[in-house]
Amino acid sequence: MPEALFTTWFLEDGAQGIGEQTLVSRRLTAFFASRKCPGSAIRATMDWAVEQARKKTPLIGGFQSPLERSVLEIVLAAKSPVVIVLARALDNARLPLPWHTALNEGCAVVVSMAPASQRLSEAIATKRNHWIASHTSRIVLGHVDSSGLLAGLVEQWRRDGKTLEVLPPCRS
Repeated sequence: MPEALFTTWFLEDGAQGIGEQTLVSRRLTAFFASRKCPGSAIRATMDWAVEQARKKTPLIGGFQSPLERSVLEIVLAAKSPVVIVLARALDNARLPLPWHTALNEGCAVVVSMAPASQRLSEAIATKRNHWIASHTSRIVLGHVDSSGLLAGLVEQWRRDGKTLEVLPPCRS
């Protein structure tokens, strides 16, 4: 598939994006999950992701952890609306083919909050996740490892008055 050229646009806060810009202004559901998750959380999240894809619920996330990437794959396959937020600059980002397809079909946006290429660090990931949380009407958590970075963010979001929904683990 030939490399498509996308017009870059900017949000008021300086974030840069490509794709269907109107998706960013929709009521978005953020999805986060820790890197380490038990099998029950994975199964519950996959069921949730399929349901969201069927409903065409617009999702937003960084989609970095393995479970988050699995949710993104389901959403992209279903051509459901999604906002993918990078913690790196768009300029030299190599976007996977499924992202290009979704961008071309108008069901995806890729947003970058980083003005220049930087290595992903805890500070940059935290900034990205706070940006995501500030652009959403609902935060859904697949699993939060109490010793991970996400646990601290969740506590901050609770103090900030954000509504958080934790997916219940599946029972076999």
